[in-house]
Amino acid sequence: MSFNERIRIFLEYALAFCIILEFNTPYTVFPVVKRTIQIMPVFLLIVLILMSHYSIKKSINVYVLFYLVGAIVPMYALENGAYLGYIKSFVAILPLLWIYLSLRKSVGTSAYLSIFLKYSNLMVVLAVISLIMWLLCSLMHIIPPTARMPYEWAPNKFFIPSYYGIYFETQSIAPFGVKLCRNTGIFNEGPMYNMALCSALILECFIRPVKSKFKISILAITVFSTLTTTGQFFLLFLCGWYLYKKIIKQRVLLIFMIPLLLYGAFIGGSALMTNKIESGGYGSVNSRSNDIQRCIEIGFEHPLVGVGLVTKERLGGLSGIGKEVGYSNSLFTVFARGGVYSLLLYIGGLLFIPYRYSRKYKDYHWFIAMLCFFLIFTITISYLKYLTLLFLAWGLSNINMVKWKDDEET
Repeated sequence: MSFNERIRIFLEYALAFCIILEFNTPYTVFPVVKRTIQIMPVFLLIVLILMSHYSIKKSINVYVLFYLVGAIVPMYALENGAYLGYIKSFVAILPLLWIYLSLRKSVGTSAYLSIFLKYSNLMVVLAVISLIMWLLCSLMHIIPPTARMPYEWAPNKFFIPSYYGIYFETQSIAPFGVKLCRNTGIFNEGPMYNMALCSALILECFIRPVKSKFKISILAITVFSTLTTTGQFFLLFLCGWYLYKKIIKQRVLLIFMIPLLLYGAFIGGSALMTNKIESGGYGSVNSRSNDIQRCIEIGFEHPLVGVGLVTKERLGGLSGIGKEVGYSNSLFTVFARGGVYSLLLYIGGLLFIPYRYSRKYKDYHWFIAMLCFFLIFTITISYLKYLTLLFLAWGLSNINMVKWKDDEET
């Protein structure tokens, strides 16, 4: 392995680690850490692009140029002081990720997937650590807290227990009447950790060329330990998918098994929803539906570019409602904040382009992976996070419908 390749691997791991830390971790309570995590990926991507001898096809350059020109439109809906955040995400990080992935695409499949698989590797390590700490600290209480960490996520909670700075206790729930701490790892809440884990699990199940049962098992167990309804449904889906793949070639067995699988999914889903409601989740479900309804109303009042895609102001305050809006659903929040204009960017990059690409080359693994990510993204507020922008850039880098070069061909 050459020296340049070693440097590239290090820089890609650093980029993936910044993407993880930026995905709502308590460390961002410190301004210096927050700025470093947000700005460092820009420099890392510039260095990686320069190391790749920037020279990609004219069509990609044209697509990126059109995007950058089009990115000016949503800026008209931004309030003063929000431009820097918008430029950071949509004029810097997203185009740079797009360009770098397009460059690596011409090298080979393993090079093209490199950042994603490094992200998954890091998440497996974090999953192992959090599982051990969750058992020893939160369940068995063998290790006491070593410090108190400042906490900005909840309005009525200012500090959280910290264990050596590598594990935090941020949330607890009462499934079946038993109070348990969620495994939130190094994240601010269970749903965010769940989405980060599910993203890695998607990559391991559908994208990684050589499957690792160990990595899949660790990620699946950790998803379960977050005690989130979304995570449990996702695990049910994966179990159903693997059973379907096992019996798809046996048509007679398939005819009998599909009704059983659907019935099992119904029973499992019903049990999860019943438990959520009995443990106080009915209010959460009701507030989510109300939030979606308000986002749709705001979106139809400003259908083209919304009320401002990037802003520190609450969506309710911007729209004149006065209440907190847009806290439970990325898809409808994008519609309210960015209008149809921004919504098409997310749907196109995460769904439409992967679907067309998969149909063209008769390989639906990528589309299924992106569909899974889209569904989790939809019910988690993450539309401005670097992890979502990474998957969005993944879709945009295939806008020219050119096949990923196989490593064997290279």
